[in-house]
Amino acid sequence: MQKQRAIVSFTKIKENDLAELAKLILSKMTKNAYFTTPNPALATIQTAITAFSDALIKCKDGTKEDTFNKNVKKEILESYLTQLGNYVNSIANGDLGKLDSTGFPVSKIPEPVGALDAPKYLEITYGKKPGEIYAEVGKVEKSKGNILLYMPYPGSEDNQEWYSKLMLKSTGVVTGLKSGTKYVFKAAAFGSESSATNSYNFTDIIEKLIP
Repeated sequence: MQKQRAIVSFTKIKENDLAELAKLILSKMTKNAYFTTPNPALATIQTAITAFSDALIKCKDGTKEDTFNKNVKKEILESYLTQLGNYVNSIANGDLGKLDSTGFPVSKIPEPVGALDAPKYLEITYGKKPGEIYAEVGKVEKSKGNILLYMPYPGSEDNQEWYSKLMLKSTGVVTGLKSGTKYVFKAAAFGSESSATNSYNFTDIIEKLIP
């Protein structure tokens, strides 16, 4: 299972919010029993916060040089916060209680997807050559593609006995079918979890007499 971590990228945070977040982290990390040897030192973080906050105020009605100086101070503060966040992650090792005690924003654990819904439709049409069919499968959200199963009528309850074709797109071609034989077809969407657990939800079975 993926562990939660302190988020150590701050590029999308607004400048005013960055200063406030840094102050919160500094407050939470001060005398924090879980993190006794902060790296970098909290005094270094405080100095960077003060320098950035002062530069932020000065550049509002200042010169291009003031804006440049503010951007430099911002990069320095972000760099220190990233370094401190990496230290937090190395100590917390995914412990949510420890992570929450730092003031850092914490990553979310992705919810398991599990078996995906069955495609809403499966269409089987004849190809241009004998023993050839075209398959089109309805798109399923979060899928990486589809798996098409087929075998001579009447089929089998054991999916392992079916022939299979992996379809990374919504359409695919199957060749080499026996002319004059009725086949059955069904399809399912697949993702990383369904593939790992071999869990699929299939469409209704379609019967086709192969020309």
